[in-house]
Amino acid sequence: MKKCIIYVFSGTGNSKLVAELYKEKLTDYETQIFNITMPEGKLPDNVPSPADFDLVGIGHPVHGFNAPKIMWDFCKQLPKVENKSVFIFTTSGEGLWVNDYATQKIVRRMKHNGYKFIQQRRYVMPYNMIFRHSPEMVKSEWLYAQKLAEYSCQQIMNGKIEKVHSCNVAAFFVPIVRILWIYARVQSPFMKVDTKKCINCQKCVKVCPYGNISYDAEKNKFKFGNNCVLCVACSFGCPTCAISIGLLNGWRINGDYRIKKTAQDESIQFPYFTKEKLKGLKRIAYLNYYKKLDKLLNQEK
Repeated sequence: MKKCIIYVFSGTGNSKLVAELYKEKLTDYETQIFNITMPEGKLPDNVPSPADFDLVGIGHPVHGFNAPKIMWDFCKQLPKVENKSVFIFTTSGEGLWVNDYATQKIVRRMKHNGYKFIQQRRYVMPYNMIFRHSPEMVKSEWLYAQKLAEYSCQQIMNGKIEKVHSCNVAAFFVPIVRILWIYARVQSPFMKVDTKKCINCQKCVKVCPYGNISYDAEKNKFKFGNNCVLCVACSFGCPTCAISIGLLNGWRINGDYRIKKTAQDESIQFPYFTKEKLKGLKRIAYLNYYKKLDKLLNQEK
């Protein structure tokens, strides 16, 4: 059987869930998922070589219309190959079109190193910052993600090759907001742990992909370094909501969405992202994405 490797970075779990959908639905492949961490900014010793696989997948969330810096650091260190087929997927908390171009920098670099991109997809998944998605939003997002992953995997297995997104306007705009890469580093000193709430489970230390959080037992104090990637895995997953994420603390969201369980709840309305239900900014942020997705998924019927 052919083999596939999916390199995925997933701060709070959304991109990992989508990677698992690809693993399930790429039935022609024996698929392995590698979760990306970059302690001290270096590739771990156990990274599977893309040369050992017939197909490569790249998956990551969108941070401020860009790929997270950890994803760039990882992909630029992947070895050169010869004409290796790659699919790429991203997850974003809203459906704005500019999110489609978050991968341009990575795609250009990997193409130069011999990787051939055959497909690009973006999945809307629950926000881990800004505002908490309602159960109705979560259910629709996950059910649509399942359908899109099934369609995408079938296209891959059928040998369908698609162009990845490229746009001169986005190519100009997206790098401007890449300043978040710099901001993520300088805002680390403003991150704090409320010791009155903290139960010292040290989950935040364990989940940080850059090893940016440490704990001093003698002083009973947590320290945040300057390699934050703004994935907010620490604050999102804190069981007592004890972590402040600095200047962006007003956008902080805490707690697992229980996505699969929510999607199975028949009492929750579906579909949610329709013209009748979406108003104001939500209509701008989601309606066009789901209209295009409905068209894509229905074209084979």
